[in-house]
Amino acid sequence: MVYAKRDEKDATNIRTELEDHLLQKISDLEAKGCSHTDAVFQAIEDHGHPRTVGHGLRKRFPWVDVRTHGTARGFIAIGPKAIGVFAIGGAALGLFAFGGCAVGVFTLGGFALALLLSFGGFSAALFGIAYGGFALGLVAIGGFTCGIVAIGGFAIGLWVPHGSKAISYFTSETVPVYLRYFGGLLANKHSLMVFWGVFIAMLAIVLPIQGLLTNKEYQRIKRADPKLVE
Repeated sequence: MVYAKRDEKDATNIRTELEDHLLQKISDLEAKGCSHTDAVFQAIEDHGHPRTVGHGLRKRFPWVDVRTHGTARGFIAIGPKAIGVFAIGGAALGLFAFGGCAVGVFTLGGFALALLLSFGGFSAALFGIAYGGFALGLVAIGGFTCGIVAIGGFAIGLWVPHGSKAISYFTSETVPVYLRYFGGLLANKHSLMVFWGVFIAMLAIVLPIQGLLTNKEYQRIKRADPKLVE
């Protein structure tokens, strides 16, 4: 119930139901020839770790779900693995995803895959802007980039307005006006500073929130039973 985070009324009903399941399992094992002691032990083993059972009993997709183990699922989900509208974790899947591996519409992470906007060491945006050490997208900005418009140290694209080394289908004389304007807009120093500013601001907001809420969850479990965090 520490992991389930249910109110006392729900917890009482859940305990009764779980007890019935365990007793029925013991009876079934005894009917198969197990001793009472072995049946009790086996029933508890088969039931699963309290953490696993408790997380499975949490309300489905709450407003905020913070976990120190397993997969968090909520509107705001924070954990080693996280699934939510706002997902923060080692592996994160959401509309806005932040993590070591982040997948979503807007993402930030070591490996970031997004539909519209991604920041990361490896960054890919299928239908938008990718910014990273290695960037792949309709518009790609970074160290090594590949996209319709590519800007970076080494850039490959239909139009490369700026790059130390570049492979560009269009030249400055043949590039369509809309690509020239769009590429020039993104390549100027002001635009790059905006990207970096957004990246740093997102880190400054996300990382402290993740650390604060994860530590709060850890301390809550520790106060309930120190053995659960050993």
